[in-house]
Amino acid sequence: MEYQFYQGARGPVAELSMEQAAIGRWLTEEIGADTDRISGILNNISQIKDGIFEALDINGREFILSLNRDEVDIKANSVSQQYDDDSAAQMNEEGLNFYDSEEVAGCGLEDFEELLIAWLEYCG
Repeated sequence: MEYQFYQGARGPVAELSMEQAAIGRWLTEEIGADTDRISGILNNISQIKDGIFEALDINGREFILSLNRDEVDIKANSVSQQYDDDSAAQMNEEGLNFYDSEEVAGCGLEDFEELLIAWLEYCG
């Protein structure tokens, strides 16, 4: 996973590839420099790896973070409200797909954990 961190006018900014832009937006807008929140999510990842939780959804102001043993999905709340699973299935059947790189993204759990550790170090 490629990323770049820099200091913007309103605080730290995470910039990721186009396919994972929503993850950068989530870090920048939802998490920011809140090191306690970053540490809490890293703790949640450890709990999933240790088998305490099978999966976990964390609702934020603008995004939903979904974690499981293999992967992480980040979806803007606006997308969740507009497109439920049935809508997505119907779009797939019709050969259509919903894609907005700033609203939806995913990656592997290990890559996400490494990103959060780097973000924590950058913000700390």
